[in-house]
Amino acid sequence: MKHLFLRGLSALVSCAAAVSAAEEKTSLHKPNVLFIAIDDLRDWVGYLGNKQVKTPHLDRLAARGVAFTRSFCASPCCNPSRTALMTGLRPGTSGVYDNNDDWRKIVPEGTVTLQQHFRNNGYYVAGAGKIYHGGMNPVGDWDDYNTEGRNRKRSGKFKEDVGAGVGGIRFGALDCDDEDMPDYATVSYCLEQLKKKHDKPFFLACGIVKPHMSWSVPRKYFDMYPLETIQLPKVLENDLDDIPPAGIAMARPDGDHANILKSGRWKDAVQAYLATITFCDAMVGRLIEGFDKSAYKDNTIICLWSDHGWHLGEKKHWRKFALWEEATRAPYIWVVPGLTKPGGVCHRTVDYMQIYPTLCDVAGLPIPCLLYTS
Repeated sequence: MKHLFLRGLSALVSCAAAVSAAEEKTSLHKPNVLFIAIDDLRDWVGYLGNKQVKTPHLDRLAARGVAFTRSFCASPCCNPSRTALMTGLRPGTSGVYDNNDDWRKIVPEGTVTLQQHFRNNGYYVAGAGKIYHGGMNPVGDWDDYNTEGRNRKRSGKFKEDVGAGVGGIRFGALDCDDEDMPDYATVSYCLEQLKKKHDKPFFLACGIVKPHMSWSVPRKYFDMYPLETIQLPKVLENDLDDIPPAGIAMARPDGDHANILKSGRWKDAVQAYLATITFCDAMVGRLIEGFDKSAYKDNTIICLWSDHGWHLGEKKHWRKFALWEEATRAPYIWVVPGLTKPGGVCHRTVDYMQIYPTLCDVAGLPIPCLLYTS
């Protein structure tokens, strides 16, 4: 108990010292932050070694800074993963384990979200797209938040579910343009923010939804992956033989995987996921191209992450919601002016719980005391 008390006291002293030091800095010298969140993007990107996917823009961004090859989420489920990242509190501390848990009503008293912390420290905080899960975005914690992408999805102009797919695995090519997609509107908002003259440093969050299901994107992306060229992930027939009953229940081999096999459309599903990844890559490319033309290129931290991975038949499992590597490992990139160098690669195992305190550190902000005890 004495050790825990001293550690807690030390953390409080450190917090107080950090606040004092931060107050001495003027906001004019603080770097901006471009915060890019992607939904359901697993390690199928070129710079992580996947040979059949086309992700030129993500690969170029990775080459500009540090690419982490073994980066893992806090939970293979959207809401607890994003809540953990944005609050700095693991599910065991926050109590948020499920997509239906309204984290705003569950997290410990005194929790300060990432964007709220930057706002409290003199930043203009704006965002668009999916940063928090579902409708649980605390809009009041932002100076501005754009919902055009969500509104476009609900307007009926964007027909996401064209193409039935197989059971709950939904996919199908769309006869539309990039401009018709909700993610396009999200990126457009962020590009407009980058064109503005800001009198404060900014924290700009861009939440790209694809490759979340349904895997429905313009047909041109499907055409990049002819069906006859599709390579299926390696799946061992006996892969579940040494797995205990709880693991088999988690894999659900008689569910999605059995339906996919019965349909004969495994390659179609993989094609659709690859196409949707490449659409996502195009949106990242459009964002970074506009960023590079902005006045903020040389004084902005870029942090890109995906909330978790995805299974496409490995362990006879589909979706996330599993504790194997395919569901928990995801892309993670940092570009920090004056700190990272082009071509950096880190092979150490890291997790997303370091994002909140690391952003505070590189931006010269104090780290909230609650993070020390999480």
